[in-house]
Amino acid sequence: MMKGYRDILRKNRNMLTGIGFVMVISAIFAVAAGYSLSWILNAYEAQGDRVRQLILASLGSVGMFGLCILTEYLGDLSLAWMQRRIKNDLRKMASRKLASLSYEEFYQKDSGAYVSWLGNDVDQLYTNAFEQLFQGIRRGFSALFAFVVMSMSSWYLGVAALILFVIQFTVPQLMNKPMERATQRRSQAMEQSVEAYKDTIMGTGIFYLSNLRQKIVERIAVSSDKAEQQIFLSNRTVCTVQNLLSLVSCNNQIVLTLVATFAAITGAAPIGIIFAVGNLCGQFFNGIGDAVKAVVSIRSTKPLWEKFELSVVKTEGAEINKPIDEITMQNLSFAYGEKPILTKRDFSFVSGGKYAVCGESGSGKTTVMKLLLGLLPRYEGRICYDGIEQRQADVSSLYEQIGYVDQQVYLFQDSLRFNITLGQHYSEQEIWSVIKACRLQELVNSLPNGLDSVILENGKNLSGGQRQRIALARGLIRKVRYMVLDEGTSALDEENALDIEQNLMSRKELCVIVITHHLRDSIRKQLTRVYEI
Repeated sequence: MMKGYRDILRKNRNMLTGIGFVMVISAIFAVAAGYSLSWILNAYEAQGDRVRQLILASLGSVGMFGLCILTEYLGDLSLAWMQRRIKNDLRKMASRKLASLSYEEFYQKDSGAYVSWLGNDVDQLYTNAFEQLFQGIRRGFSALFAFVVMSMSSWYLGVAALILFVIQFTVPQLMNKPMERATQRRSQAMEQSVEAYKDTIMGTGIFYLSNLRQKIVERIAVSSDKAEQQIFLSNRTVCTVQNLLSLVSCNNQIVLTLVATFAAITGAAPIGIIFAVGNLCGQFFNGIGDAVKAVVSIRSTKPLWEKFELSVVKTEGAEINKPIDEITMQNLSFAYGEKPILTKRDFSFVSGGKYAVCGESGSGKTTVMKLLLGLLPRYEGRICYDGIEQRQADVSSLYEQIGYVDQQVYLFQDSLRFNITLGQHYSEQEIWSVIKACRLQELVNSLPNGLDSVILENGKNLSGGQRQRIALARGLIRKVRYMVLDEGTSALDEENALDIEQNLMSRKELCVIVITHHLRDSIRKQLTRVYEI
């Protein structure tokens, strides 16, 4: 069994056991309701007042069907209750996989693919692995109880049902691999379609301003058709399996009905079994079919469980817990594929120092900082933190001491407070200290709920300068020893940019590394060193 599947079953075992019990009770009443139809025909052969016997049999049958409907309702309600918890667990599993990816692994896919993980893949896993499981339990027990009732009515029916069961159970097992491939094909198609839709939607403004709105429709239509072609192939495989099962089930029901009629004619079973056998056959073969479908469906989710399985990586790197006094980069070379970006360059950044890395666009300034942060591991040369080489270090421990403000600021659709603190606890004094340092007082005071006002998607209700000031506050509040600004004040006006940069330069304990293609003379005079690339 897939590890992720096993873990979720174990975690929710009490709830799932309770739901399983409800499903078994539902199965009992479903079979009892089907068999109760035989009471009506048996009343015809009853001794005494046959009308009274018919009325009692009818009322008993109606009562049984009422209990059957009630228990099915409770089963459906239980599944609806389970859905919330299981889907939350599935999204946690997917998000843990997402959080475990390295920087390079994460950017191998578009963000739309990860949205598909949390939407389409979670829905498919829940439906195919959990909903099908409990439908299979309910229908499987219905088949079992129907088999018991038919066997008690006539040994002919019992033997025939057992032989037909073997046939119906064996045939679908041949379809396991095609179903796995169908699930994988569907998942990939949904990932690609979400990526394509997101790409078009993000570029909608360009089409508006180019008077090309029809391109929005065309691109989405093309993306939809590509995805639906693959989904059709997946659905075709699923339909083939389901109809094969239905065909086998239908043939088996006909055979069993003939056996029941023969048993009644020869006196081996009461005549009422002919009336009930249609329902019992349905319970038995449909139950077997649904149980087998559930097994095939669960097995088909194997590629999705493997996608979300966390890789067991042994981290042998040393955690850097002591304050870093110096970061050195020696004989540093790096290339993106065949294109060299840096060749045997040296850099040194000392705690409390103030530095600038300058150069034209595409010269490798940002690459230097990504290397410093451990985001690009395939480099030549040495990157050391107080003598500890990056390859021997636990890179994640660096982020307690190094902050990075990207020129492409991203803001969450959450409160301003969250966008500064990222959900970590800080006192009001600490928060307001960085708000003042980043000149955000006017923004906070203008918002209806102050710090608790919600920022719209990626800060689209804010100016570029306001977004950059929030990003700076996000970095400063962590009280890191090193602050890297990748064009961190480029969206600010001259006065605000200079004010914030002077504030950063005045912090003696903070090492500031400015990445820029335009260095102000007033700032240059305060720098420990300028590296030209």
